[in-house]
Amino acid sequence: MKLLNFLIAGWVFASTWAMADDDAPRGYFSTSELTEALEKAAGKKLVVLVVKGADDNCPNCVAAMENGERAVGSGVVKVFARAEGIRNLPQDDFTETLKKRINQAFSTGASVTFVVFNPDMTEIIAEAGRSELQNDKKATTAFRKKVQAAKKEFR
Repeated sequence: MKLLNFLIAGWVFASTWAMADDDAPRGYFSTSELTEALEKAAGKKLVVLVVKGADDNCPNCVAAMENGERAVGSGVVKVFARAEGIRNLPQDDFTETLKKRINQAFSTGASVTFVVFNPDMTEIIAEAGRSELQNDKKATTAFRKKVQAAKKEFR
């Protein structure tokens, strides 16, 4: 019985942690740190919003995250958000373009979406979801090329 209570408590903790705004992976800003992310972009680096569903154990999502990160590469500012809670975030510091994109649907659960913005987040440069990034090499390559071309433009 104690083991069952321990497992239930662990599951509740893990579920709560997975939904927190500040569970951004290493190297990512959370949405609560958007101002700092834009300061780091300083008009020279693309800003990549990665919106992920709560299912962190999905192998397809892991593959999509890895392929998306390789596609955007280094020299970008990455911001992380959970699909399940992104619409409920305070949007005071968000640009109009970001607000419009957030108000569109993001898939929840087993999902990953990479949205690439210009440095001041007033324009969406490219976007790719799990279906493109997981195993569609042609779509992933097209996404990567758009991002690389935009990087050159803002150097």
